[in-house]
Amino acid sequence: MNLLNRYQSGEYNAVWSEIRRISNHEACQDQVIVDVAKATMERVEHNVELLANRLRKFGWRALGAEYSDLRTKPSPDDESIFDRISKISGEPIPVSFDAFWRTVGGINLVWDYQLDEDCPDLGFDIPLEEMDPLCIDPPQATAYQLDEWESGEHHLLTGLAGKYRLDLAPDYLHKANISGGDAYAIYFPSTASDPIFENERHRLPFVDYLRLAFKWVGFPDLEKHQHHPEVQGFIKEFRDGLIDF
Repeated sequence: MNLLNRYQSGEYNAVWSEIRRISNHEACQDQVIVDVAKATMERVEHNVELLANRLRKFGWRALGAEYSDLRTKPSPDDESIFDRISKISGEPIPVSFDAFWRTVGGINLVWDYQLDEDCPDLGFDIPLEEMDPLCIDPPQATAYQLDEWESGEHHLLTGLAGKYRLDLAPDYLHKANISGGDAYAIYFPSTASDPIFENERHRLPFVDYLRLAFKWVGFPDLEKHQHHPEVQGFIKEFRDGLIDF
């Protein structure tokens, strides 16, 4: 069986472990790997929609005027962002992340703390800074960074010659309106077909980071409170219907 057949039969971890051993340049030219990435993100999309719908029922609203909802769907205009990143970095977008942007778009579960109302009660008393809600910016939200790359205002990262950092989410403290550290990001150009999601404490490849996030139903730092009975109840309720990928 090829990688796609194996993936569809449930070998999710094994298949992605093999893909990570292949350079991104090769992976992007292999239609089977591109199809695996798409199939993966179709399953992620299912999970995103399920969680977003459940949170909407609680009155959960996304932070940021650029977000109209907890999920931002892909747009035909995104293609210009993909082209700009590839042109500036000299390499294609990593196959896993490219599939996320093309299939899922963006997700923002960060509570809008700018509202004149309290955060909805999810059934447990855990502060926002100890939840780290899932957030991955959609392509259009990164345009200002590309402007900086092109103008030279965004300097190459110190100690990482020839690398640009694309910020994709606030860190766990900034998500709670507390001064924190560097944004979660991916470095470009990338030779990795599934790059590390940088500055997030687990330092996982992107697909594995998404797996972690959905294990904790969109709030990865609930891992630290997994023995809390009310958190366990919330996880059990919100995990129902989520699928592996």
